Amino acid sequence: MAVRDDEHTEVGPGRWREAVLVAVCAAGVAAGIWWLATGAASVDLRVGSGSDAREIGLGSVVLTALVVTLAAAGLLRVLERRTRHGVAIWTWASVVVLALSLAGPLGATTGAAGSCLAAMHLAVGAVVVVGLRARFARRVAWTS
Repeated sequence: MAVRDDEHTEVGPGRWREAVLVAVCAAGVAAGIWWLATGAASVDLRVGSGSDAREIGLGSVVLTALVVTLAAAGLLRVLERRTRHGVAIWTWASVVVLALSLAGPLGATTGAAGSCLAAMHLAVGAVVVVGLRARFARRVAWTS
C-alpha cells in the first residue's frame, strides 16, 4: 500500500525497524568514541570520586545508546499520534534532554574523560535527533 504525504498513517512495524536502525547507528557511534577514547587516546573513562569512581565500560555505553534511542522513538510515536505538533514537541524535548545529559560528564574524574564523555553524549544525541526525524517522523498534513 502506497503512503501519500497528505494522509495520516498508523505507525507499523516497519517504522520500528527504522528506529532500531537508528539505535544501532547511535550505539555504533558511542562505541567508536569509547574505543577512540580508551584505546587510541588511553583515557580512563571514570565518573565519581575516590572509591565511588565508576568505570564507563563498552557494554554500558552501547546499552545506554540503544535504550535511549528506542525510548526517544517511543515518545515520538506517542506524540505523533496525540498531537498535531508532535515532531516539533519531540525535537524540543530531545534537545532539552540532551542538554541535561551533559551534566553527567561533569562528574568525570579527569578533564579528558569529561571531554570524551561530553563528545559521546553530543554525538549520540545528534544521531538520535537527526536520525529519528529523518527516518521515523512523518509530517502530517491536516485539512481544515
